[in-house]
Amino acid sequence: MPRILLIDDEEGIALAFRMLFEEKGYDFLYAGSAARGLEVAARELPDVILLDLFLPDMNGLDVLMKVKASQADTAVIIITGCGEVREAVKAIKLGADNYFIKPVDIDELEIMIEKNVELVKLRREAVADRKKSLCPIIGGSEIIGKLKETIRLVAENPLTTVLVEGETGTGKEVAARNIHGLSARAGKPFVDINCASVPETVFESELFGYDAGAFTDARHTRKGLLELADGGTLFLDEISEMPLPVQAKFLRVLETRSFRRLGGTRDLKVDIRIVSATNRALFALAEKGLFRKDLFYRLNVMPVKLPPLRQRAEDIPALARFFTGELSAAMGRKPPEMDEGALAALCAYDWPGNVRELKNTIERALILCRTGLITSRDLALGPPSQEDPEQKNMTTLEGVEKAHIRKVLVSADNNHSLAARILGISRSTLGQKIKKYNLK
Repeated sequence: MPRILLIDDEEGIALAFRMLFEEKGYDFLYAGSAARGLEVAARELPDVILLDLFLPDMNGLDVLMKVKASQADTAVIIITGCGEVREAVKAIKLGADNYFIKPVDIDELEIMIEKNVELVKLRREAVADRKKSLCPIIGGSEIIGKLKETIRLVAENPLTTVLVEGETGTGKEVAARNIHGLSARAGKPFVDINCASVPETVFESELFGYDAGAFTDARHTRKGLLELADGGTLFLDEISEMPLPVQAKFLRVLETRSFRRLGGTRDLKVDIRIVSATNRALFALAEKGLFRKDLFYRLNVMPVKLPPLRQRAEDIPALARFFTGELSAAMGRKPPEMDEGALAALCAYDWPGNVRELKNTIERALILCRTGLITSRDLALGPPSQEDPEQKNMTTLEGVEKAHIRKVLVSADNNHSLAARILGISRSTLGQKIKKYNLK
């Protein structure tokens, strides 16, 4: 049953509308003040809100902005007096779907409501489809339950700036994509940049864009990532690596939601949410002068902390099954089972590389598994061999690398091409490592 909410302090209008719309099969709700209307809208999620612009406790334009910030798919139709047309036009610019002048033509209002109910249905179906395609956050542990709830709450506030913190491989981009995909910005762009991968000399032009003639090779105007993300989310991974000269300009973007292209002479406004991510202690860097402290505080409005995998070992079996199914499908094969020894080995391991390392381990196991059952041998994972004293005290990076390469070679039956593929290096590089570590 379609749901209509009227927010208007004239009870006579409310009574007339209730009789009309309940007779037409609508679920009719009424609020006589802005505060009550916002409360009912948040709880009941109406399809259409009929909103008077002049209310006793709040301007209707402010009510409109609050509704659109939290429930962008809800249709809002303004109802106002004949002397308030200018305000009604402002409301349209702020996201209202239409407006009517009192006294309202009931037949026209009915037609408009029918159209908007259908439109809202299509919007919500589209959002539901996008949610289904989100990168899932796998796990039923208490710590992951709290993380999912935090992400849901953050997503409901599409203007809030977010700082995602966590060790390498914990899934910071997955968290950022869920914040975007569960928000009212879901249908708009998700634009990401890894700050560590962009050379300092071109970072500013990548972010802000440039006008023709801004520098020698700038023959045409080019939009930067800020413009490309307009209406959506800009995700800045490894934010600690943003060059210091750019940080001051980016601080202004956070404060004003405006910027200038390189060589530009006018300010451009953007409606974006900023989500940043880091695996470093950003405040400690700011204390040392390696990151702007004022920028840190602007980025850290809503911190979202991702737990390392070792703190949620109970989620490892579910993650292993998920990656086994996902990667098997990509390989075009039926997913194998995993024996108890393999699961025990996965749960006992410390996972310094977190979820990303687990996914890589499962992929390696699928390559090595020659039956329909993954065993601990296929994982190339586990404690050092008791017969190899060299592996008992791996205190250096070289020691860790040597031990890992040996395990992979053993698992690959000394097939150097396969071992190189598993390790993610070239065959010639593997040959150099084998020679360096005297691995035979």
